[in-house]
Amino acid sequence: MAEALRKTDPAVVISYVGRAGGPESELVSEAGIDFSGLRLGSMGSSAVSSAPRLALRLPIVYREAARLVRRFQPQVVLATGGYVCVPVALAARRRSIPVLLLEQNLLPGKAVQWLASRVRSVATSFPGTGAHLPRARVTCTGNPVREQFAALAEHPRPPQEPPNLLVMGGSQGARHLNEVLLEALPGLLRKCPQLTVAHLTGPTEYAQVEATAREAGLPVGDRYRPAPFVADVAEPLAASSLVVMRAGGSSLAEVACLGRPMVLVPYPHAGEHQSANALPFEQAGAALVVPDHELNAAKLERAVLAVLGDPRRWQEMAQASASMARPRAAADVAALLQQLAGPSR
Repeated sequence: MAEALRKTDPAVVISYVGRAGGPESELVSEAGIDFSGLRLGSMGSSAVSSAPRLALRLPIVYREAARLVRRFQPQVVLATGGYVCVPVALAARRRSIPVLLLEQNLLPGKAVQWLASRVRSVATSFPGTGAHLPRARVTCTGNPVREQFAALAEHPRPPQEPPNLLVMGGSQGARHLNEVLLEALPGLLRKCPQLTVAHLTGPTEYAQVEATAREAGLPVGDRYRPAPFVADVAEPLAASSLVVMRAGGSSLAEVACLGRPMVLVPYPHAGEHQSANALPFEQAGAALVVPDHELNAAKLERAVLAVLGDPRRWQEMAQASASMARPRAAADVAALLQQLAGPSR
């Protein structure tokens, strides 16, 4: 979003408010954006436990958010749906500053559900999200992607040959996905003699994954290329023929921009949000979906071979994936923000 706003108005001033000590603090600062952290702490993954924790901490973090809003004096606030956005949105609302909510999942989270009717507008990534927010003013923009993905959507790049499988579990990795991949690799590499596999393990899992792969005699660094994390994921995505991953909203939007078929293993917690995200891609024919509790080496191998071993199916899935892309989403959200902000003060 910062890229889209700066493209529209190079003089725009942006401040990012996140959770103090959270992983976003380093990434935001590296991007040259001012970062402020609220002492919200971890809410956990359970809605049952997170709501009471938020209620206990909200008075303290609300005062912190109010001070930040008063000091920065924004013309508009973009709230991306996590619990940290609640005190910021409330502080902005009290000062009559317009707030735009951005929901990246098909099923809105608790924070978005509670705030949706209290803020000026909601931008959604999926058309079906509006049905869950009946009292809100909703616009389906799609999920914003970085400019490089939007450019790749406009000028598609064919996958590299020989076929390349990309497996990724998000910025923090996915232990179960990593373990199953290592079990499936000997069979996959044997049955697909030209296949190469790029694997983004997540930083905490990398050492163990690499050691296990070497112990198993896998061709590490040759046909199997593990890495802890890649800041520029557009390159390995563009080089891939098929992507095996979780079903986070941002990852789905990025892969669709490149028109790559997917095997989705939705994260099984956090209210099953990712299972709902995966469903439209499965229905469109862009993805095969394997529930996490059903995932094993045999099922992963069958899913990968079903796509890579059938050129016609691969082509149909690639076209379906590209049809789900919304490369202008960031520009559309930026336009909504400008409308809400009104004339420059």
